[in-house]
Amino acid sequence: MRVAAIDLGTNSIRLLVADVEGNPAELATLHTVARAGEPCRLGRGLGQSGRISDEMAERAAHLALEFARRARGLGARHILLGATAALRSAENGPEVAKRIEEKSGLSPRILTGDQEARLVYRSVVLGLGARAQRAACVVFDLGGGSTEVISGVGTESGRWASLPFGAVNLTESFLRNDPPQPGEIESLRGHVRATLESRCASMPRSTPLLAGVGGTVTLIGMLDRRLEAYDPGALEGWVVERKRLHEIVLRLCGMSHAQRMGLPAMGEGRADIVIAGALAVDELADRFPSPALVCSTQGLRYGLARLAAEEVAADPKR
Repeated sequence: MRVAAIDLGTNSIRLLVADVEGNPAELATLHTVARAGEPCRLGRGLGQSGRISDEMAERAAHLALEFARRARGLGARHILLGATAALRSAENGPEVAKRIEEKSGLSPRILTGDQEARLVYRSVVLGLGARAQRAACVVFDLGGGSTEVISGVGTESGRWASLPFGAVNLTESFLRNDPPQPGEIESLRGHVRATLESRCASMPRSTPLLAGVGGTVTLIGMLDRRLEAYDPGALEGWVVERKRLHEIVLRLCGMSHAQRMGLPAMGEGRADIVIAGALAVDELADRFPSPALVCSTQGLRYGLARLAAEEVAADPKR
C-alpha cells in the first residue's frame, strides 16, 4: 500500500511518500519512496500578532499543492496532511486551513498536542529499531512553535507534554543580536529550564535512551558526524555524546549568521533559528540525563503515514 503524509509545521513543511508492508495497525514497516522538505515559516511573527500572515499562508498553500501533486504522481492511495502548533494556536488558523484546502485539495488535520506527541513517539521508537523497542525512552520533537516530550517503554507511550516553545518563537522572544549576547542566551535557557521543570515534573528524572527529532537535531547530528549533505541513512540512530552535544551548541552560539550559513546543509530557513533550537536541545539533555542523544529522522510525517495506511485499511474505498 502506497500512502503519503505532509507535515505542516511552524517552520517547515515536509513530505513523505512510503510503501507500507505488513498490518498498518501493528508494527508495519515503512519503505521510503520519496521525502522532501521546504521552509514555510508559518510561525513568523505569530507570537507578536497572534495571526499567520497572508504571505506565509499563501506559501504554505502553494507548497502543500506541490507536495500533493508529487504524491499523487507517485501513486499514493491516500494523502494525509497534518498541521501542528501554528495552525493550532493562530487566531486565523481555520481561515488558513481553508485556504490550504482550496488550493491543494487536501483538508488539513489540525492535530491536538496529544495526537502529535503519540504519533511522534511511536514513529521514533519504531524507526530506531530493537534497542528502542525494548527500552524505557524519552522522545522529544523540537519544532518551530512547540516541543513535544513523551516518555514511555518500548512502543507504548506514557506521559507526555506539549511545551509552548520551539526554535522560531524562542528566537523571536529572546535573541536580538548576532551572535546572541550572554544575557540573551541565559534568559532563553532559563525560560526553557523553568518550562521543563513545571510541565515535565511527572516524567522520569533520567532515561536510558533520549531520542530527538526535528531540524535542529538533524543539524546537530550532521555536525557531529561531519556530513556534507543530508543523509537520513547515516543520521538515523546516530549517537551524539553529551559532552560533544554541549560543544556543538557552544560553537553555534559563537557564530554569526553568515558563518552559520556556511555550514553544510544549512539553509536560510534554519540558520536564523538554529541557535535557539540548539540551546533548547541542550536544556532537554540536562533535564533528561542520558549517556547520549540519539538522532531520529522519522518524526511526525512517519506517524502520519502509518495513520494514513490504517485509515485505508479501515475504509478500502479511500
